Amino acid sequence: MAIPQPPRLALRPEIDRFAVRERFIPTEPSVRPVGNEAKGGGNLDQQTRVLIIDDDAAIRALTAEFLSGHGIEVATGAGAIDLYAQLKAGRFDAIVLDVMMAGEDGLTALSKLPIADRPPVILVSVLGNDVDRIVGIELGADDYLAKPFNPRELLARLRALVRRSRLREAGGSGSVWAFGDWRLDAAQWQLTAPGGADVALTPGEFRLLLALVEQRGRLVDRDRLLAATGGEEADVFDRSIDVLLSRLRRKLTDHGGRDLIRTVRGEGYQLALAARPAD
Repeated sequence: MAIPQPPRLALRPEIDRFAVRERFIPTEPSVRPVGNEAKGGGNLDQQTRVLIIDDDAAIRALTAEFLSGHGIEVATGAGAIDLYAQLKAGRFDAIVLDVMMAGEDGLTALSKLPIADRPPVILVSVLGNDVDRIVGIELGADDYLAKPFNPRELLARLRALVRRSRLREAGGSGSVWAFGDWRLDAAQWQLTAPGGADVALTPGEFRLLLALVEQRGRLVDRDRLLAATGGEEADVFDRSIDVLLSRLRRKLTDHGGRDLIRTVRGEGYQLALAARPAD
């Protein structure tokens, strides 16, 4: 007989957080970038501002100390109110956001951030379950880390996110694309159907469609789609791709785009219409 699992609300956060702190603390008493490791981020780190929002003061301080030791400018906050205030006060290149915060949780806070203006977001959670991860990606999170995490892995993921974000900005990712009578505005996160109706997409659905559009009708494999929607843990995010594709196709179908996304079995996906930058 299967052993029943305790409900999610039965978690005791104070115990889990203590375990997180114990495993988070680096093995070296003082961590500073040296040798080749210091070259990993270089000027990128020194030009990067990261906002850490976590209601556990110990984890918040340890994370900030580690990233600061690598030349990253760090600001911190204990909850959603601090998140909104910090974003209003200044610009950040990335956000590290705890999911299980007291009061307003991280997923709710993420859903309230303006999509077009917010920096890349890494969600962190002591639970690390698939549902939270998929919901986070649908809401526009760029990555997800389960606590306890290795701070060096967080640093590596932050560097990758910031680098991708800056490459997109330099490459004109704010372009307006046209494919058939459809228009997609990457800067405003807006899809317009033939006839002028706006199609409401989640951030995850939008990123998926944008990845297809940017290939201008060429085949896109699942790995590229995984990279476009964020995350490194393929088993979880592979399932999220299926969910996002199904929902995206349903919304496109509702506006006359039933066959807009083609599946090439064993190879990947492609847009049925060749896309081009709009005039």
